[in-house]
Amino acid sequence: MHTTKSVFLAIILFVISGTAFAQNNTNSPYTLYGYGKLTDKASTFQRGMGGIGYGLRNPQLINPLNPASFSAVDSMTFMFDIGITGQMFFFKDGSNSERDYNSSLDYITFQFPLTKKIGFGAGFEPVSSVGYNFMDTTVLPVDNNLIRYTANAGRGGLSRVYGVLSYEFLNQFSAGIKLSYLFGEISRTLYETYDVQSIYNFSRTDTLHANGLLYDLGMQYSFSTGKFKTVTIGAVYTPKTRLNSQIMRRVIRMDPSSGTANTLEHWASKDSVFELAQSFGLGFTYNQLGKFTVGADVLYQNWANVKFYDKANVLNNRLKLNAGGEFIPNRTSNNMLNKIHYRAGLYYSNSYVKVKNSKYNEYGANIGFGVPLQNRRSTNRNSFINLSFEYSRVQPELNTLINEQYFKVSLGFTFNELWFFKQRVQ
Repeated sequence: MHTTKSVFLAIILFVISGTAFAQNNTNSPYTLYGYGKLTDKASTFQRGMGGIGYGLRNPQLINPLNPASFSAVDSMTFMFDIGITGQMFFFKDGSNSERDYNSSLDYITFQFPLTKKIGFGAGFEPVSSVGYNFMDTTVLPVDNNLIRYTANAGRGGLSRVYGVLSYEFLNQFSAGIKLSYLFGEISRTLYETYDVQSIYNFSRTDTLHANGLLYDLGMQYSFSTGKFKTVTIGAVYTPKTRLNSQIMRRVIRMDPSSGTANTLEHWASKDSVFELAQSFGLGFTYNQLGKFTVGADVLYQNWANVKFYDKANVLNNRLKLNAGGEFIPNRTSNNMLNKIHYRAGLYYSNSYVKVKNSKYNEYGANIGFGVPLQNRRSTNRNSFINLSFEYSRVQPELNTLINEQYFKVSLGFTFNELWFFKQRVQ
């Protein structure tokens, strides 16, 4: 017991020291636009089910998608969840192709009861991620032999730390609020170099520094449809949020003949308006206790109505659909293969960014497994090793844009312990 707690504390310290690397999880050129790639809030076990969560209510697993679910925790349980992902990218734009890979920390979260009806949780999760690097070559009309090389590079992203409070009432309804502090930096750099030494080369880097307070409101309603059979309907609302933001511009002008450089830094804009979209999420699950769960979610985000660099209507409204479930052959069996949670799911989303006045769609399929680690104090309380495999495809509407494919492997550990259990004196 004490050894397990020590392991938890060591993991927490390691994760806190490594959160600065959590955003290096994309190489997509589409992250040139907007806030970059919007990251998935679902935990590893949810990703195995296509990313569902609004109507998911499971006392053995943490559901960060709906704050109302945090009141489902057992009165003597402390849960801690951490997830990491490794992924391989394939990019293709007609005759050219490229392959790359990376890995990242996905999230950390924990949950425990304050009272029998009130649950509390907290955690860290990325919100968006930027990572790209590509070059263009342009022949300028001067003397028909001057070549300009233009390169673009970007990195960074937005993250948030949050706390959750959830209350269950009337044995059927639950409500919750997720309060978050958002922070992060997004840097985008334009490089221009020439093939002759008589022209100065230069680079310009704009770095967005942003922070703000966010909140999500969630509710769930559960009702029985038979013995050990339950339907849960859930909803989450997030209002439009204006960020505190500043843009630092750094310009470097280099003389290629002498190698000297002049650097100028200044606040390009302290008053530019940056906002995050209002969103509505709705979902349900149908659950037979200890046997199977199936469900579906829909998310709508009103990005067209937000301001980005002071301008509205520069982003697209986004719709995301998720569906999936899990099946447990026999959770009381002595055969481990019968106790594993087998999961599968699908999802679809359109892009919230505009690329050459067009957009792209993303399709994905998941399979996952949850391996229970038996708690010696209780046969109904397990820790889990969760594993998810995902294939997704980014399909642009214009044939001239880049097609992307992803293969992702996510690994999560859910620790479920009786931290509030009083031991008898031997």
